Amino acid sequence: MSSVKVNSLWIYGIFVVLVLIGIGVISKAAMLQWSPDKTATDLAMSFTSKIREIAPTRGQIWSSDGSLLATTVSEYELRWDSKAIQNEEEWNEALDSITIVLATFDQGKSAGDYKRIFKSALRKGSRYELMGRHLTFEEVKRFKQLTYVKKGQNKTGFLFKETKKRVKPYGSLASRTIGLFRGANNVGLELSYDSILAGRPGKQLQELIPGNVWKPMTDEFIQEPIPGMDIIATIDVHLQDVAEHALRKQLDSLNGRWGCAILMEVETGYVRAIANLGRNADSTFSEVDNFAVRYPVEPGSTMKLMSLMAAFEEGTIDVNDTVNTGNGERNFNGVTLHDSHKGGYGSISVEQVFAKSSNVGTALAVRKTFASQPQKFLDYLNGFGLGTPLGIDLEGEVSPSVYASVKDAKWSANSLTQMSIGYEVAFTPMQILAFYNAVANNGNLVRPSFVQAIKKSNGQIETKSPVVLRKEICKESTIQQCRQMMEAVGKPGGTAFEAFKNSPYKVAGKTGTCWLWENGKYQDNRYRASFVGYFPADKPKYSCIVVIEDPHGLYYASQVAAPVFRELADKIYSTALDIHGNNLVKTDKQYAPHFKAGMSKNFHLLSQKFQLPIVKKDNGSDWAYPSTENEKMVMTGMNVREGFVPNCMGMGMRDAIQAIQNAGYRYKVQGKGKVVGQNILAGTPMKKGSVIVIQLQ
Repeated sequence: MSSVKVNSLWIYGIFVVLVLIGIGVISKAAMLQWSPDKTATDLAMSFTSKIREIAPTRGQIWSSDGSLLATTVSEYELRWDSKAIQNEEEWNEALDSITIVLATFDQGKSAGDYKRIFKSALRKGSRYELMGRHLTFEEVKRFKQLTYVKKGQNKTGFLFKETKKRVKPYGSLASRTIGLFRGANNVGLELSYDSILAGRPGKQLQELIPGNVWKPMTDEFIQEPIPGMDIIATIDVHLQDVAEHALRKQLDSLNGRWGCAILMEVETGYVRAIANLGRNADSTFSEVDNFAVRYPVEPGSTMKLMSLMAAFEEGTIDVNDTVNTGNGERNFNGVTLHDSHKGGYGSISVEQVFAKSSNVGTALAVRKTFASQPQKFLDYLNGFGLGTPLGIDLEGEVSPSVYASVKDAKWSANSLTQMSIGYEVAFTPMQILAFYNAVANNGNLVRPSFVQAIKKSNGQIETKSPVVLRKEICKESTIQQCRQMMEAVGKPGGTAFEAFKNSPYKVAGKTGTCWLWENGKYQDNRYRASFVGYFPADKPKYSCIVVIEDPHGLYYASQVAAPVFRELADKIYSTALDIHGNNLVKTDKQYAPHFKAGMSKNFHLLSQKFQLPIVKKDNGSDWAYPSTENEKMVMTGMNVREGFVPNCMGMGMRDAIQAIQNAGYRYKVQGKGKVVGQNILAGTPMKKGSVIVIQLQ
C-alpha cells in the first residue's frame, strides 16, 4: 500500500472522529437545553445565582415621652435594564411621562437629561443603568404609580434597590447615649441592645447581573426577615434638651474642657437626661465621649458624704458633735490640709463641717474613728457598694478605684486622710450619683437604667423593673444624719446657699472642687467642679450630678456646677405637677407655668391642675395660643384648615407636626425646642403634600 493511500485513510479517520465528537457535543447541548441535568444546572447556577442573606429592619429607639430617638429609613437606588424592553413603541409613548417624574427628584437632572441617558443605555444595551440615588419612599411610590411602571420589573426593566439608613430625628441630642449603628463598631444603646434591635435576617434567591450586582430573582423570600424589636429609653427629650442647653451655656461661658450632667429618678433609677459635652478643636462643644460613664475621676469634696457616713455607721461621731477645725490648717503626717476659708471655722458641728466643706474637719472626724483601724474604713466604703461597678445597661462603664486593703502597694500613712476628702479614689459621675441617689432613696442603691421597656413586634410592651443592687446600705439613723447634712449645704452658711437662694423648693446636695492631676502631679489653679444632690429635699423625686472639668475664671463648684443643676431643677419644678402638686408658687413669675401653643383640650386639663381660671378666646378652635395674665390662663384660638398653611409659631414639635399633617402637608424639622420660624406664611393656600419647614429653638 502506498504511503499516499495510508495518509489519506488517517486523514479520513480523523475527520470522522471529529464529526462524531461534534455531533455528540451538539446533541448533549440540545439535551441540556430541553432536559437539563440537575448537577450541571446547579453548577452553572452557582456562578450566576445564590441564596443571599437579607437584613431585617432594625428596631427603633423611643424616648420615655414618645419621641423617636433613632430609626431606620429606607433609601432607594433606581436602575434600568434596557434589555427588558419588549414593545419599543409602547416604551417611546411612556418616555415623556417617565422623564418628567424623574426630573422632579433631587438628582440635578432635567427631563431632557434623562431622555439622553435612556437613549444612550439603549444603544449600549446597558443592563444596570443608574437613574437615581438616595430616593425617598415617597418618590419611589410616586414613580411606581406611572401606568407603564406598573407593568413590573420584568416588562419595564426598572429595578429599585433598597438600602437602610440609621437616623436620629433629634440630631446630636443624647447622641453618645443613643449611640451609633455602624456594623461591628456600635456604641451606646445601639450596642447594648443590639440583640433586641437587630431582628433576624431573611434569605432570598438572587442572580448576579452585569456590574457585579445581585438582583432578586423574585419578590418572594425563602425565609422572611424578622424585624427587630423597639426599645423605649428612659430619656425624656424635653429634660434632655434642657440639660444640654444649660451645660453647654456654662461650658461656653467658662471655656471648660468637658462637662456632664445626669438627671435620674430617685425611686426607679431611670436616667431622664444625660448630657456629655467635650470641647472640639474649634472651641465648640459636642458629644465626643460619654464622660458620665467612661471617665472615673477623683470626686473631691463630694467624697465627704461617703467618709462621714462610714463614721456615723461606726457610731463614734454624731451629726451634732463638735469638731475643732482651728484656723483651717492642720498637718497630718507631714502633709498640711487647708480649708478654703482663710482663718478657719474654729469649733463647728459635724453638720457644719459638711455644709461648709471643711477639709480639716472631715479629716479629723474620719481619723478619730478610723486612724487605728483604717481597714475598717475601706470595708465600709466597699460595703456601701463603692468598689463595685454598677453594671448599667450601657456598654463602657469603667470600674471605680477604691482600695480593698491597707496592704495595697499604693497605700500610705496619708491615704486615710486623702481619701476622706476625695483623693486617691476615683468614680465615674454616674457612680457618684448612684450613691447620692441611695441616700435620697432611703438607703436603697438602685442601678441606673437607660431602657424602661421593650416593645415587641406584636405591639406588646414588656416593662423592665428597676433593679435594687443593695437594700439599706446603712442604718436608717445614718441616712437621716446624711440628709440633714446635705440640706444644710443649701442653707445660710452652706457652700451652695447662693446658688439656691430664693428657690421655691429645697435642695439637698454637696459641692465638690478638686485639683486636676496631670503629668504626675496636681496642677496649680486648675480644677474640676461638681455638684450632686437631689430635690425636692423633703420628698425626693430626682437626683442630679453636674461635673465640669477645667473651667476658667471661676472654679468653685457653687459657681460652676451648681447653676447648671439649678437651671435643670427650675425647669422641672415649673412644669412637673408630680413635684409640687397644686401648690404652684403664683407670686413669683419665674415659676409661673410656661406653655407652648398646642391643642385646646390639653390646656383645659392643665388649667385645672394649676388652678388657673381660663379666659376663653378660642372660639371653639381645637388649637390655641395660651398665656398667663393676673393668675388666669388666656387662650387665643387659631384655625388649622386643610389646604391652608397653619401658624405653628410657639408650638412644641409634636403639636406643630400634628397641625401640619391635619392641614394636609408634609413637614421638615430643623433644630430643637419650640417653633420660632416657618418657611411659608401662615394662611397661605397650598397644594396637599407640599413641604413646610419649621425652625425650632
